[in-house]
Amino acid sequence: MNLPLLFARRYLLAKRSQNAINIITAISIGVIAVVAAAMVVVLSTLNGIAELVDSIYSPFDQDITITAAEGKTFERDAVDLPAILADPAVMDASWVIEENVLMRAGDQQMVGRLKGVEPQYLMMSRMDQHMFSGKPSLQGVAGPVAILGIGLKTELGVALDDGIFQPLDISAPIRGRKLSRYQRGAFETVSMAVGGAYTMNMEFDSKYALVDLELAAELLQYDSAVSALEVKLVDDKRMDDFAEALRTKLGKDLVVRTRYQKNALMYSTNASEKFFTFAVLAFIGLIGAFNIIASLTMMMIEKRRDMGTLMAMGATPSTVRRIFFGEGMLIVFLGTVIGLLLGLGICWAQQTFGFVQLVGSVVEAYPVKVLGADLAVIFAVVTGIGLLASWVPLGSLSRRFLQATSANV
Repeated sequence: MNLPLLFARRYLLAKRSQNAINIITAISIGVIAVVAAAMVVVLSTLNGIAELVDSIYSPFDQDITITAAEGKTFERDAVDLPAILADPAVMDASWVIEENVLMRAGDQQMVGRLKGVEPQYLMMSRMDQHMFSGKPSLQGVAGPVAILGIGLKTELGVALDDGIFQPLDISAPIRGRKLSRYQRGAFETVSMAVGGAYTMNMEFDSKYALVDLELAAELLQYDSAVSALEVKLVDDKRMDDFAEALRTKLGKDLVVRTRYQKNALMYSTNASEKFFTFAVLAFIGLIGAFNIIASLTMMMIEKRRDMGTLMAMGATPSTVRRIFFGEGMLIVFLGTVIGLLLGLGICWAQQTFGFVQLVGSVVEAYPVKVLGADLAVIFAVVTGIGLLASWVPLGSLSRRFLQATSANV
């Protein structure tokens, strides 16, 4: 039997002569519980926002993107595509051509970003889930069609494909021709219909137009050159390992980046925000943990006679210290468990009922995602702070009380 822990448990649950001790102990438990619950809620909310941002950007940014180390393009034979597709970790891949172009529809015109892709790219991007109108296809009734972002389509005021008219003109500069010399002859233009409109986020919706890869290559006169090869993996958790293996095979002429590396600033900002928020909450918890010192101090005063009796029966000073350390440990553990359960309850309520709304956003309510790793870290940090607050002052406090008690025994 652990005698110090038994005494600590009885002291925690027993009635005390001074009600103030009960109040301070309850406050200590409450502060730890509130800090732990706040950590669960805030970190889970940040996880939800990060996942939402990732889901918004990931359709256009595949798991792996291969681009040229120098210049804007590289030849397709620089990459052994059949070997990549043969890898069990790869779900699919698509060559990509990207370039700024001028789009005109009637009297309206604007500069956008043309993205030439292969048909499987639409599946890789889950385009069917993002269609606002029309169909997720690069081929229409009369030939190739474009899929525009809803903002781009609205600005141009272009109608969907009716099988007769081709109201969208896309113009791109011909490589090697100077505008000052060739004027209109410096541009290649293609007319086509619009097969549909998608909506993902404001940036993509107002800028990107998807067309067939070969049409983009002909318009831009890329021949066999491409801007990138985008690869979708079966398990996106293997992105880093797969990218590192590709870098070894492809050499220094090509750059291999994961989705997170391609948007490093955005993801690093989310990670930094999560870390600093956690650090601030941990500091608040450290300040709140000083309530434990007050609780233990008052309990030592009240139990001075018990300590004298225990020492008269042969208890050592270390045994007495372990009793009050056990008391602090129970306060911390109880507060942490209550806080974790409270935080999980709040997160569950937000996920189920969506009490906190996001007006004008792509989702109706604040997204929440609870991660087991976060719960483990929160439990470890809050418990560590509480135990530190219990242990550091205990030596000097118990020494003074033990000396006073020994003098009276």
